[in-house]
Amino acid sequence: MKICPLGVGGAFTKSNYHNNYIIEVDEKFLLIDAGTTLRNSLPAAGYDYLAIDFVFISHLHYDHVGGLEELVMTRFWQFENGQHSPIKTTIIVHEKLASLLKNYLKNSLENQERTVEDFCDFILLKNGEALTIGNYTFSVIDTTNFHADGLISAGFKLSSKKANIVFSGDIKHLEPTKLIEQIDENTVGIFQDVSFTFNGVHATLKEVLDYYPARLHGKIYAMHYNDNVEDYKEEIKQANIQLVKKHEVLELL
Repeated sequence: MKICPLGVGGAFTKSNYHNNYIIEVDEKFLLIDAGTTLRNSLPAAGYDYLAIDFVFISHLHYDHVGGLEELVMTRFWQFENGQHSPIKTTIIVHEKLASLLKNYLKNSLENQERTVEDFCDFILLKNGEALTIGNYTFSVIDTTNFHADGLISAGFKLSSKKANIVFSGDIKHLEPTKLIEQIDENTVGIFQDVSFTFNGVHATLKEVLDYYPARLHGKIYAMHYNDNVEDYKEEIKQANIQLVKKHEVLELL
């Protein structure tokens, strides 16, 4: 399994693209979030819209969903030999977010007698419910209110029989998420958003290190970080965490 970070930056990044990923799972391409920089970050990493098999949307901030409409429309308006040959987009989402996501897409997709369902298929997951993708299972982790008060959001866990990764999504308040309960002896990577300065909706490096036991720090892959991350080299080294870098492929499972 390959994990390709299309970008690793926050909402206002100028150099690292938005924190979106392609995960290659048994010859299936799973897109993790679709921010507004997707139209540039995806081809820059060697992928295109048509290759995507599944899209997971964690929440409705623009750096995670702002590029979804273009992806869906591009796939739908395909032509072969002059004939319309639409490709529907399969979207995985926590059941709590489903209606809001559909309403978001309705603004642009529901016209000319078409509905959102003409463009998209939705896979709605409850807490603890898993989707099988090849030899892997994908399950959502409800993080509602823990990124921003009143905001529905989710992370996920992706597992094979031998290993798994835990993906926080965007988080500020770590303790109530109980993310630590998702981690076991088979966890090889904890993909955690980390801010190196004070941030009202993302955990700081100190908050992350205080939450996770020291024995797990080496498994933390910091993402969604400040553009001036180079200014914090010493802190990162002392913390014994790793940085996810855009377009640097990881093979963990």
